[in-house]
Amino acid sequence: MKNRIQSPALGRRMTMAGAVALGGAALLDAGVSKARAATTPTLPGYQGAPRTELFNPALTTRIVTTTQYKKAPPYIIGFSNAGLGDSWRVVALDELKQGAQDHKDVIKRLIITDAQHDDAKQVADVQDLASQGVDLLIVSANTEKALDPVVSRVMRQGTPVLMLDRRITSDHFVTFVNASDPMMGRLWAQWIVEKLNGKGNIVLLGGQAGSSPSENRMGPAKEIFAQYPNINILDTVYSDWSPVKGKQVMQAVIAKYGRKIDAVWSAHGLQVPGSIEAFVEAGFKTGEIPMHTTADVNGPLVLALKYKIPMLEISDPPAQYRTAIQIALNILNGAAVPFNSTVNSQIAVTEGDETASIKGDVPFASLALPNKPSNYLISNDLGPDYDPTTAHIQYPS
Repeated sequence: MKNRIQSPALGRRMTMAGAVALGGAALLDAGVSKARAATTPTLPGYQGAPRTELFNPALTTRIVTTTQYKKAPPYIIGFSNAGLGDSWRVVALDELKQGAQDHKDVIKRLIITDAQHDDAKQVADVQDLASQGVDLLIVSANTEKALDPVVSRVMRQGTPVLMLDRRITSDHFVTFVNASDPMMGRLWAQWIVEKLNGKGNIVLLGGQAGSSPSENRMGPAKEIFAQYPNINILDTVYSDWSPVKGKQVMQAVIAKYGRKIDAVWSAHGLQVPGSIEAFVEAGFKTGEIPMHTTADVNGPLVLALKYKIPMLEISDPPAQYRTAIQIALNILNGAAVPFNSTVNSQIAVTEGDETASIKGDVPFASLALPNKPSNYLISNDLGPDYDPTTAHIQYPS
């Protein structure tokens, strides 16, 4: 890859607490300070600290001390991946590799395993990585409950664990790096409620049942909907983050409810193109397809403009995987880190569809890329020439 753009994750996407810890870490002064100096925000939209951090109603933010994990470099870091079942995860893994490459002066080796979305295999992967004596383990859990026992055991044995994108049920880890799932779920739901003036029929289009991103977005969304007695949830279906399955399940929902459907709350954008195709094939004309929520994926944005579909985009940036490497190095340097390391999300709303609570950071139409594939992630920060189908990112392995 040539002419790479430095990641804006350091300044724009890390929590305020994480940034303070990063600045105080002696180990990272040379590498990270150099990267920070070379970093300038290049993407449009909100540039401040993550709003989830700023708007947190708690009196205190939980900060984790990590002095017990401090050791001298070079480091061996393990990454247990749930799988590569969709385009988001493919790009996210490249972000992780680039993060390790950015810090190859202190990272001797990054060991990556792929569980192929199989709980039993991921349990074995975690055990194998721990047995190799990694200095820190990063885990993106396929499902919350199945991975909890083995991750908890690794922590008890003294190896720090950083949960990434997908967490376990318990709090037996050092930090969770994530774009706030509850925030996304609530904002999507509140937007739908306000667009419908508090009255209408909703379909919940989840991702993978049992995965924390889907469940931790859907639960808070239901809490919002429950506050409005005239909002009715018609059905809850799961897509496994697939546009193909998203189309299949929505075809069944449309066959059952037809034009009673007023809105589709979707836990991400991966399945949304399939949902929209189902409505088009069912005979819904331009301007008739119910409003949808989405994240990251180019296809829904292009289709929203084509068919005049009200849509709310909230990004779940794959750059959080790159940020995770930086936070992992903080832990290994003994610097305090926040228990929830929240990355920033951008918000965009189709023109004329902002509500009292939901305003866009950037014009919706400016994000849609008609010349890019439907599954292209608009929220990647690996550079304008990055192509996940051809990229071969070098990293210490």
